[in-house]
Amino acid sequence: MAGLDLAHVSKAYGAFEAVKDVSLTIEEGEFAVFVGPSGCGKSTLLRLIAGLDPVSDGKIAIGADDVTRRPAGTRSVAMVFQSYALYPHMSVFDNIAFPLQMERRSKDDIRQQVEKAANIVQLGTRLGDKPAKLSGGQRQRVAIARAIVRKPAIFLMDEPLSNLDAALRMEMRTELTRLHKQLGATMVYVTHDQLEAMTMADRIVVLNGGRVEQVGRPMDIYHKPVNRFVAGFIGSPPMNMLAATVLGADGKSVQIAADGVDPIALVHDGAVFAKGAAVTLGIRPEFFSASPLADAVKLTVVPHTVERLGLHTIIHAALGSHAITALLNGDPPIKADVPLDLYAAIEQLHLFDGDGQRRSV
Repeated sequence: MAGLDLAHVSKAYGAFEAVKDVSLTIEEGEFAVFVGPSGCGKSTLLRLIAGLDPVSDGKIAIGADDVTRRPAGTRSVAMVFQSYALYPHMSVFDNIAFPLQMERRSKDDIRQQVEKAANIVQLGTRLGDKPAKLSGGQRQRVAIARAIVRKPAIFLMDEPLSNLDAALRMEMRTELTRLHKQLGATMVYVTHDQLEAMTMADRIVVLNGGRVEQVGRPMDIYHKPVNRFVAGFIGSPPMNMLAATVLGADGKSVQIAADGVDPIALVHDGAVFAKGAAVTLGIRPEFFSASPLADAVKLTVVPHTVERLGLHTIIHAALGSHAITALLNGDPPIKADVPLDLYAAIEQLHLFDGDGQRRSV
């Protein structure tokens, strides 16, 4: 095991900058997840760490070793790809054993290491099978076992679950979390799925446009996103964003108004806001209630779609010019096209300034 340090790492393809001045430390034994939309630079950054692509600028260190210019094969990393990358004509045993065979290990050593890795990923009884006989989740486990036998300092995983169906993804999330705890390994995992990031990561690295927007523990990012981008990306359904205007401000509070919402006074150092400034009010769907709350903002919306999921009900509604999504507990008696009062506690609101930066409420 080892930690990972990136110092001002950049990658350009001609005039296009895919990764822009990324500095980041991942601790030994940590499960770090790179998350962001397509094209944000997360897979490119992983390839730079693996040595599959050269950096344009900056430094990469694994433990105490500067590996910035080292070839991929000498970096003590193991990569698990989205496509499994298994040899179809080889058995599960031979697929797992392949990197050890390339190192010309003894047959006894290879068998011992392969059987140990296969048991870790619960494939000990399938070593004689070909990949075609395995499910998608089992094939991904073979790829993970092949990485385990290399005993790398760092495991790198590039969207390894994206080819699986929903049920298998849930199962594999649990398996990977268990595997991380069992191995105590340093893992860097790339995904566009914020649910995977929230449920698996020790820390999340949110990327956008090649830059790191925020690094933090999942619930810290959920409750305290640094800006509108992070707030809108982390959380499902996404946070509601209401355009608002500052009515007035002083040293203790700021008063804002939004379309379809009564004026709200928020506890805040209002000195940073000018009267008439455009701001954004953020409300997470799960913080709405259909019952009155103390010290809350009230929104009267018109639902147009009601999704009943049993444990939860999702409401898609209109509030003036805004689209509102609310996630309510249980199965409340709500009908489409019938006005509905929703309440959200003031303390659960988020306020973003004109530049999209979050101002704590």
